Amino acid sequence: TVASIATSSATAAAKIMLPFWPDAARSVPNVFLRSALFCISDARIDYETRTQIACVEGYEVHFLGKSLSQTDLDVWEMLLHLARLQPLGTEVEFTAHSLLKELGRGTSGKHHDELKEQLMRLIGGAVEITWTKEKKAFAGALVSSYFRDDETGRYVVKFNQEMATLYGQGHTYIDWNERQALGQNNLAKWLHGFYASHAAPFAYKVSTLQRLCGSTVERLGDFRKMLRLALAKLVEIGAFTGWEIEPRTDTLTIQKTPTGTQQRHLRRKK
Repeated sequence: TVASIATSSATAAAKIMLPFWPDAARSVPNVFLRSALFCISDARIDYETRTQIACVEGYEVHFLGKSLSQTDLDVWEMLLHLARLQPLGTEVEFTAHSLLKELGRGTSGKHHDELKEQLMRLIGGAVEITWTKEKKAFAGALVSSYFRDDETGRYVVKFNQEMATLYGQGHTYIDWNERQALGQNNLAKWLHGFYASHAAPFAYKVSTLQRLCGSTVERLGDFRKMLRLALAKLVEIGAFTGWEIEPRTDTLTIQKTPTGTQQRHLRRKK
């Protein structure tokens, strides 16, 4: 009957979950790590029309809303980390105090207000991801809704079940301790995620990285200085084992140890 089909569909839908990942990691769809959607600038740009965002070949990313940064990505990663334990569409509960502590932030009124702003940006921004080869697209908000109790500081957040589609197209584990060790260096955080999503990193031109990370620095030379500092920080925390900018072509090559999953992927390709 129609009723039994509807019940069956609802039951199946209720079981849609994100892939599970360990507690020491966070997991992010590859397209967000390989684009300027979560850019390195904390200056906010209002995209009043559907605007194309820089990304690597194979995707098209469009955005409508107030621009997102690496600090917004920190929050989104934490929320998804909590959401992975239950079916999508289920309420995800936490207190603002506990989330801020997990993010390594202060818990003053200022920090609570910043969290409110970040959640509103994640709800208010409309993202459209197109997989160009497959000619298919996803569009929606990165967070569906939230409820807040100001007396207790309790939040209840929801994600749409379609979020699983983004993970189905490829996702990457991010070492949370390493990311936290990068502090407020947004370029280092972006590079950390970008290269984590590559099992065998390509050589990229410095100007390409400047575009892909959404840098607002106008002079390439100034960006190159920022890049060197960020790379040194990534070597310092052990995320990269080395790097080199080839002067003639101005291309960056980095050295890092592939994860166990990436090593298996490379063996299969061989």
